[in-house]
Amino acid sequence: VAISVKPLKVQNWILTELPGFITDILISLDDRFLYFANWLHGDIRQYNIDPRNLVLVSQVWVGGLIQKGSPLAAMTEDGKTWQSDVLEIQLSLDGKRLYVANSVFSTMD
Repeated sequence: VAISVKPLKVQNWILTELPGFITDILISLDDRFLYFANWLHGDIRQYNIDPRNLVLVSQVWVGGLIQKGSPLAAMTEDGKTWQSDVLEIQLSLDGKRLYVANSVFSTMD
């Protein structure tokens, strides 16, 4: 079983599509979930780890090349453009919580 990341259609880049680029792979300590950073797109993904039923469980956008303020913008199928907010994330050591913050209260994050 393999996970693939579909490229995003984009504007203002050298190509019309932005490929996924997987980095920072982590398996939760309870062996239930696989996490990885999709670096170019700017999202963190959580997949269940059961090879018979590999499913994207959750996803959070944390920046990447299509973050707000970037010249690059992703396009939906209907032609609308979007950019992601920049967030900070941290996975708890027990693998049960993924902390996400927008750094409004950065001293408390």
